[in-house]
Amino acid sequence: INAEYMGVLENHHCASTFELMKNPKFDLLQSLTTDQRKEVRDTILEMVLATDMGNHTKIYQTFRRRLSDDPDWQRRDDVRLALSIAIKMADVSNCGRPQPLYLEWARKIAEEFYNQGDAERKLHYGISPFMDRLKHKTDFSKGQMSFMNYIVIPLFEAGAEFVPDLDWTVQRIQENKLYWQKREEAVSAN
Repeated sequence: INAEYMGVLENHHCASTFELMKNPKFDLLQSLTTDQRKEVRDTILEMVLATDMGNHTKIYQTFRRRLSDDPDWQRRDDVRLALSIAIKMADVSNCGRPQPLYLEWARKIAEEFYNQGDAERKLHYGISPFMDRLKHKTDFSKGQMSFMNYIVIPLFEAGAEFVPDLDWTVQRIQENKLYWQKREEAVSAN
């Protein structure tokens, strides 16, 4: 994959934001020094790019390694790494919501994915995993459980290791995953 295609949406969001901030009416950083503005801008870029799932494994593994190192998280890189994990957790936090709200948003996200799959089908492309609405009955619950097992739960467990007061979020995610497991069992039984 060519680097110019990495984080396309994330880069666009940052570029649009900073373009708006050229207008003094929208420049939230105008009272800062040049060095402070650069620091805030660099931090914002890093945080937004952290939400690109293409960067997930690298950021997650760096955080896991750092958790086992020196507990002093005072360096700028450490702070940015912790902020990256926090924004990544926020980005995928739907799985940790109360079940009715989680299910509502899971359906909305699925519809967004299915719209992409429909467009891929119309263009005669291969349909991306979990984006084929024709496979909803067999793939939706599997997709949710895979996402939780491989991305969300490990991320939130690491977050809770760093901030123990977040441990309840892991339990909530496990409860939502159990919902899909029970649905899978019911489908298999029929």
